[in-house]
Amino acid sequence: MSGPRIMELLFYGWWMVYNGRVQYLEIDFLGGAVGKPGRKLTLLWIAVNELFIMAKLWAGITNGFMFHILLLLLFSVTLLKIPWRVAVAPLVIIGTLYTFIEGYSAVCMYWISRHMGSKVWGVVLQIGISLLLLAVYDGILRLVRRRYSAALQWPVSSYLYVLLFPCGFIVLLVRVGLKLDSGDLERYFSAVGIDTSIAVFLILSGAMVIFLLMIRIFCIIVDQAQRENRMAILNTQLEGQKTYVDEAEQRNREYSKFQHDIHNHLLVLSGLMRERDYEKAQEYVDRLYARSRLLTGTDVIVTGSGVLDVLLREKVSFGMGNGIRVICNVRIPEDFCFDEMDLCIVFGNILDNGIRECMKDPAEDKEISVCTKSHGRFLVIESVNSWTPRSVEEGIGLTNIRNVAAKYQGMAEICSRDGRFSISVLLRTPGKDGVV
Repeated sequence: MSGPRIMELLFYGWWMVYNGRVQYLEIDFLGGAVGKPGRKLTLLWIAVNELFIMAKLWAGITNGFMFHILLLLLFSVTLLKIPWRVAVAPLVIIGTLYTFIEGYSAVCMYWISRHMGSKVWGVVLQIGISLLLLAVYDGILRLVRRRYSAALQWPVSSYLYVLLFPCGFIVLLVRVGLKLDSGDLERYFSAVGIDTSIAVFLILSGAMVIFLLMIRIFCIIVDQAQRENRMAILNTQLEGQKTYVDEAEQRNREYSKFQHDIHNHLLVLSGLMRERDYEKAQEYVDRLYARSRLLTGTDVIVTGSGVLDVLLREKVSFGMGNGIRVICNVRIPEDFCFDEMDLCIVFGNILDNGIRECMKDPAEDKEISVCTKSHGRFLVIESVNSWTPRSVEEGIGLTNIRNVAAKYQGMAEICSRDGRFSISVLLRTPGKDGVV
């Protein structure tokens, strides 16, 4: 076997190793950025891509970039169990950065082919430049993951367009402008000449800086949005605590009044018993029992969360004190790891809104029901209350419920019809490691 043939085989072997390393960096960045390391499936991902590359070589296909990105998205959603809404931002970064690396590689390889007379040294230089570009690719991915992983885990929203549209334009401009997916790449560079190639290299460098600045801006915007959501939740918690204190003070005043009058109630009962008027005595006891239930609350509430128990007892008692029938059937499974404060935000706002609506309803038969169901790792919260038909405007309470649902990769839906208002909240419990 001749020397050039050996060098060609060595180069193709190096190319497969190089691509395998690129695939490893991609899957490592994607898993690390969203907090779901996928190293156990890394070898499978590399094997799939090596087969894909060999199939491209065998079929003579040069354009496989979009298929590669779609394949990575499918792999992330199906095997790594990363929701597509979370995977989009890291995939945009991977695709854009890989396009830059391909652009740099194309310019450098063209320069080598035009200026290196020795084929052996040309191959050596190509391998050296590939190693350098691979190190740059690795370094930038590590930098982005270390600094911006929290922002990249934010589910897809309107903020993503700050990153998505400019990056899509950059990818389109580089890939089409440099004909990276065309078999005419070498002939194209021969036509534009060496001076233009240097200009392209400088343009790529400038675009790379702009790309990194866009990532920075995107993450600043997302971080600010997260802070605003946290502030909204904190404000809701403060309002909830204020409402809780007001309700507790009112109940304490009522309890003090009842305690102050208990001596007189006992005297009345004693007189009725002496007169053997048992029917009136029973009626009086029933009335005392009904009043005591308003002060001490309804039946014992045991949800599995002590903090939530206290909140629900207060809300139920407050509702009953306003002539509202409250049905509470809430149970949080022991293996569900929700933050108790988040549960209080959801249930507190649901009951506050329900009680407020019932108090506006002129009907005498007012009712609120709230219950939970569990399915696998999901908790379903459903509530129905009386409602006066009108247009629905979402306030801070419903917004905070939606924020908590989004935190646990869930959702919240509302429905109003036939004099009933219902809200359903879906929450996915985190694992024991705290990862949703």
